[in-house]
Amino acid sequence: MRSVSRPVQSMLAVLVGLMMSAVFSATAASAPPSPADQDPAPPAATWDLSGGVQRLCIPAGSPYTSYFVGFVAGAWDTPLLPEVHGLPEGTVVSMTQSVPPDDNGDQYIGVIWILVQLPPLDYGEYPAVLTVTDGTSTQTMGILIKAQEKWGC
Repeated sequence: MRSVSRPVQSMLAVLVGLMMSAVFSATAASAPPSPADQDPAPPAATWDLSGGVQRLCIPAGSPYTSYFVGFVAGAWDTPLLPEVHGLPEGTVVSMTQSVPPDDNGDQYIGVIWILVQLPPLDYGEYPAVLTVTDGTSTQTMGILIKAQEKWGC
């Protein structure tokens, strides 16, 4: 067997290197990303908005003023921003605009106050939702206003 010249050996080494590089690149591109390459999941909320539905049952056809309260437990490092959607048309709302960072531990404390001045309502149910976010986590609480024959749920 004849020996290969040094320039040919160099050229073959370069070709083998390029082929191996192409194979390794294709393999790496088809491999799933490692956990270090993936975006981290957002941290779980360290606060909790009390669930359930707050109800207000009032006589139909009469204006009414009342409060709903968002009770929150836990700790948060950024302000909590509340919004309420779905109240009956004509309702005047005054509410907490933001709740500064705090730590209530495991006690639910009323930190979001929603004053509603309801117009006279027709008989029926009027569902609404309180939504609270810290910019990362969002939680909701149901509100139900029921206009009926008499006061009381």
